[in-house]
Amino acid sequence: MSLRAISGWPAELLAFVRQALVAAVRHNHSALAARWRARLYRTECFIDTGVVVVSPANFSAGAGSALYHGCYLLNPHGRVRLGATSHLGAQCYVNACYGTVEIGAGVAIGPGTRIFSYSNHYARGRPVAQEYVTRDVHIGDNVFIGANCTVLPGSVIGSHVVVGAGSVVRGTLAPNAVYGGVPVRQLKAGWYE
Repeated sequence: MSLRAISGWPAELLAFVRQALVAAVRHNHSALAARWRARLYRTECFIDTGVVVVSPANFSAGAGSALYHGCYLLNPHGRVRLGATSHLGAQCYVNACYGTVEIGAGVAIGPGTRIFSYSNHYARGRPVAQEYVTRDVHIGDNVFIGANCTVLPGSVIGSHVVVGAGSVVRGTLAPNAVYGGVPVRQLKAGWYE
């Protein structure tokens, strides 16, 4: 029986019951709950416990992909695309409130990494709380981004790239290279041949 079929219940109570059921599934470690989470988000992607996708309609994922524990995709108006066999590690945060974050196939993103296509910005003479920037983020295929990295709006990461843990990515990273640091810089070229 659907919750909508229960006539006479106040709307607040129905909303409370629905959210309680979603919370029970969101934090349950069973295989059945994992299947329900994937169904809830309308995806074949493995959805671990504690994952939040604000707008499932603006999220797509390829076969064999995964969002691990505590990932948060803030995408009410923007899009997040996750390629086949790619994953976001535990506690990753993606701010695609506006814009697009596109992640290629075979990408491994370490725990605690933050990716932004939308962010506060600054302009001379304007309050920063009222200034925003929206720039799409593109991550190629076969990329490894270490734990606790930050990928800023407008970043483009080529295919076959490794980004060291704790790095801050801004701009374009050429393919087939290893990068690291704050701000990120190329450490080695030609690692993937």
